[in-house]
Formats: sequence, structure tokens, C-alpha cells
Amino acid sequence: MVVRTVRFKIEDEMARVVLEECVSTTPGFMIEGKDKVPCDLLVFELTNENAEEQFDNIGNILSSGAAGHIFLVSSVVDPTILIQALKIGAKEFFPLPLKGDEVKAALLKFQAVRPSGDKTAKDEPGKKGTIIHVLGSKGGVGTTTMAVNLAENLRASDPGKMVALIDMNLLFGDIPIFLGMESPLFDWAEIARNISRLDSSYLMGTLHKHRSGLYVLPSPTSIFETFSGGQEVIVKLLELMKTMFDYVVIDGGQRLGEMSKAIMKLADRVLVVTLLNLPCLINVKRLRETFLKLGYPSDDRVFIIANRAHKKSGGISIEDAERTLKKKIAWSVTNDFQNTMNAINMGRTLNDISAGSEINKQIMDMAVFFRGRRVQEERKTKKGFFDSFT
Repeated sequence: MVVRTVRFKIEDEMARVVLEECVSTTPGFMIEGKDKVPCDLLVFELTNENAEEQFDNIGNILSSGAAGHIFLVSSVVDPTILIQALKIGAKEFFPLPLKGDEVKAALLKFQAVRPSGDKTAKDEPGKKGTIIHVLGSKGGVGTTTMAVNLAENLRASDPGKMVALIDMNLLFGDIPIFLGMESPLFDWAEIARNISRLDSSYLMGTLHKHRSGLYVLPSPTSIFETFSGGQEVIVKLLELMKTMFDYVVIDGGQRLGEMSKAIMKLADRVLVVTLLNLPCLINVKRLRETFLKLGYPSDDRVFIIANRAHKKSGGISIEDAERTLKKKIAWSVTNDFQNTMNAINMGRTLNDISAGSEINKQIMDMAVFFRGRRVQEERKTKKGFFDSFT
């Protein structure tokens, strides 16, 4: 076992006692008492005064190699401090008073990461997540409802798997409302501004861990946000997330811009949500023609979902829609206005408020289908690997 050295720069005596207890009772760590000896981890207390000067000091410590990584401790907790802590690369941020179980959990998490330079190709995780891009044929067809509840049902149907939910409605994303998230600290703008330092640690620091267990990346809340290198951002982000999450569900809204095209190139599944009316179906037909011209996504990766379907859907039946589109409707989802609006207004998922409802069962069926597809592909991959030895 690699032994990591930990040094403290702490003024709060109670915090120091908790830290010493946690470090001394966690295997693989030892306290480094000499200030001039480099350490693997520095636990630094931010005080109420001269925050900028303290952050400059931390930056100098990290850049000089005096400390490999840093945990921050502070009685001051506000968005400005937290954002600055993330930007300098702090692995953890603990509010005072310290909780010993949180500190020990952070130490064990830190211990699980190999020291820089001690990673080989054989050490890389074999995880290859499934990216599901949910796209709307028009605004108001229920794209966000589908994305949010599919993500939640993937999590519920495949226990132990990690599921991320990304809001790609860059101006008017509603996922935080649908999940009852109050003022998330980080969003797409933060990723775009710091794309050069995007890695797994930075990303996990920006994602919002929802109470359901979903990891959420909201869209920017300001219409004045600007982005550079949009396709580069999404490609780098999704390639990283495939190594970290089992499922990545993207609410793509209804725009077919450059970023949406970049997503579709990487997506394992593209779900097109439509209503059974002529304008929506014409748009779905146009989308499929666009996919054919682009050369992606291939038709076997495209699934059409008829949302709010019932027998009196403007006189257009599932069979009529399939003849128009020349493609099967993969799923039809019932029109359950009451449960859907209750879930949205309460900021909760359908699985949370009405798990037994017909609409939630239908979305769960989708989740189970995609889980089955994932298992089949994993088996094929493993079979192909072992076949190479025969």
C-alpha cells in the first residue's frame, strides 16, 4: 500500500483534533509535521480575511510541488469561495465544524486515486458508458420529461450503476426545476470556461449530486453566456463521461445545431420524441432525412417515441404515423397530464411520486430495454476479447 503524507495548515483547534484522529486511524496515511518537506496532501483552513491572498498562497504551494493535492476547510461557505476552491483544484471542501465521517470518506476516496505518473494503460477502467441523446421534434413535446424520467428509471432499474443527466438546452434548460434543484453552483458555462483543465476530479466537482443519486449538469441560467469551441467542449466532456458513468442521458431540446450534431456522432442511442400530429411527424421525417444526409446516426440507433398518445390523438394513429415515417414507433407513452404536472410542480420524478402509474411503467420499460442492450453489447465485447486467444 502506498503511504500518503498529510500536512495541516489549520487554526481551528477542534478541526485539527478531528483531522489528526481521521488521518491517524485511516490506513495508508501519515501526518507530516515538517513544514519544508513536500507532502502528498495539504489540508488548508481558509479564514475570514484576505481570501484572494490565501488562494494565491495555495496556488503557489501547488505549483511549487510543496503539496501534491489540497483539501480546504473553512467556516465561510458561499458560492464565490466554492467556485474559487474548485478553480484552484481543491479535491475537497469541508465546512466547519468538521464531521469526522466526511473527512475519512474523502481520505479513502483520495487514497483510491493512484499517484500521478503511476498509471499504465492496463490500469485504465474498462467502463464504456452508454450515451442516450433525447431530441424533440418540436418545443413542448415532453423532451425534458422524457430525459429526466428515463435517467431516473435507468438508475432505479440498474442498481449500482452511475447515471448522469446533462441539460443541453443552453438558454432555457428546465432540468433543475424538474428535479427541485435550488441554485446549482455550476453549469455548462463553468465547463466551457475551464475546458483546458477538464478531468474526472474537476468534473465530479462541478456535477450536482441529486438526492435521487443522479449526477446533473445544468445549462447556463443567463442568456448572455457565450461559448467558444462548442464542439470541442462536448466531445471532450462526453468522451470523459463515458469512462466515468454507465449511462449519460442528454436532454437535447429541439435544436439541431453544431453541438447537437457532435453529440449525435458520439451517441449510442438517439431518441426522437414526437406527438401524433402532422407538424411533429413532418419534423421527425425531416430529421431522419437529415440524419441520412449527415451519415449519422445510423437508423438502428434512432428510436421514435410517441408521447401523450391516446386513441384520439388528432385522428392520427400509431399505424398512420409509422406509415408516414416509414419507421416503427419504438414506444408510445400515455397522456398522463395529472401525474406529469404534479411531478414537475413538486420538482420530483414520476418514479418518486407515482412509481406504479402507467406512464412511469412505460418509461421504465424503455430503461429496461436499454439496460438489456447494454448487457448484450458487454457480452459481445467480452466474447470478442476471449475469441482473440482461440
